Amino acid sequence: MASPGPERTVEQKGSGRPHVVAGLLVLATLIAFLAIFSIWVNRQALNTDNWVNTSGRLLQNEEIRAQLSEYLADELFANVDVQAELEKTFPPRLAPLAGPAAGALHQLAPQVAERALATSQAESLWRDANRAAHETLLKILDDEGSAVSTGNGEVTLDLASLVSESGGRLGVAGKLASKLPPDAGRLTILKSDQLSMAQDASSLVRRLPIVLTLLALFLYGLAIYMAGPRRRQALRSVGFGFVVAGVLSLLLRRIGEGSVTDALAGTDAARPAVEAAWDIGTSLLVTVAVSAITFGILLLAAAWIAGPTRIARSLREEIAPYLRERPGTTYAVVGLIFLVLILWAPVVAFHKPIGLILLAALLVLGTEMLRRQTAAEFPDADFRR
Repeated sequence: MASPGPERTVEQKGSGRPHVVAGLLVLATLIAFLAIFSIWVNRQALNTDNWVNTSGRLLQNEEIRAQLSEYLADELFANVDVQAELEKTFPPRLAPLAGPAAGALHQLAPQVAERALATSQAESLWRDANRAAHETLLKILDDEGSAVSTGNGEVTLDLASLVSESGGRLGVAGKLASKLPPDAGRLTILKSDQLSMAQDASSLVRRLPIVLTLLALFLYGLAIYMAGPRRRQALRSVGFGFVVAGVLSLLLRRIGEGSVTDALAGTDAARPAVEAAWDIGTSLLVTVAVSAITFGILLLAAAWIAGPTRIARSLREEIAPYLRERPGTTYAVVGLIFLVLILWAPVVAFHKPIGLILLAALLVLGTEMLRRQTAAEFPDADFRR
């Protein structure tokens, strides 16, 4: 009758701060939610390769390509007096037809530009323009602006080559494209009066992913440590926390789509293109959020394996002798599982050296804890034939 007393004392001692543990879990989940967005912004806005790849996907979208074609056609006809150029080309007696011909070309130009944008040459020009603009942007954000020409402190996306390509496809490249002014087809990305704020934001965004991720992991770890004998339940809560953070990120992305579309779409005709741009531009956010959800599910699975359910106990009893008597084989299997996870890469961290090291450490720690648990639960379990 004396044994229940000490057991209750230990349980009370380990679970004497449930509110603190719960507070740590909630705070860590909020920080994990913020970390997801900081990782997305950092990878999307400050990584040139990701920027260029995303821009390539934008061009491949039919709605976006149609809107870009309209812009290129408008730039061509806004910067060149097409009617006057045609009057110089036509014989005197056909000069009165220059006006109607110019109008017909203007109507035809968007269709021609759209076909031009579908070619590999146009895609290469588009990618080069985006790469040049982003590299310039990064140099300015890194305070290296003196090394590049920024056009009065402005970073621009130069689409003049695409405007010329569209003019060439109209069959009047020599007469129209050569008349384009230097600033035709330039889209401003960053203005000079926004430079200081952009540099400060860039410096913050570069640090946030690491700081927030490490802080979230620290708080989760502290919550598990303070949970005492209820650490398995705390681990399960951590898994739910990652799932919640990922799901909330996806929900906020969906909610934000409407606000962004309303703000940027000047007309109903432009809405499909803006919606497509939002979906493509936030695809990396989906990747990071899904990684958080997947990681949470893995933690939930680990907590279930260590749990009190009959199936989990039967599984632990079955593998207990292998974990106890054959540690080398155990870790070889764990290594094989880790290799499969690397190839599958269900979590973004598998693409990063630091993430690989951290996940490997967690897997080894979890395996060792499972070995000790099964050894204590089933010390006499033997191999079954």
